[in-house]
Amino acid sequence: MAEVFEAKLRRIGNSLGIIIPREVIQAGGYDKGDTIHVAIPYSNLAERNKLLLAIAGKYKEKEPFVRDKEDRF
Repeated sequence: MAEVFEAKLRRIGNSLGIIIPREVIQAGGYDKGDTIHVAIPYSNLAERNKLLLAIAGKYKEKEPFVRDKEDRF
C-alpha cells in the first residue's frame, strides 16, 4: 500500500531532494540502495482535474465522465 506523507524539497548538491521519514522506511522494509517509486501529484489542481477528466470514462468506450463539483478530484 502507498504511504502518503508531506516533505519539503531540499538542496542536495546541484539537485533537489526529499527526506523520507524513518517510520516510512521501516514500515516499507527499505534499505540503502533500494529502488522506490515516487509519485508527485500536480500542484495545480485545476490542471490535474482537467487531465483526470480527459481520461475518465474512456474504459470500454463509455461516455466521458461529467463532474458534479469542480473543486474535487
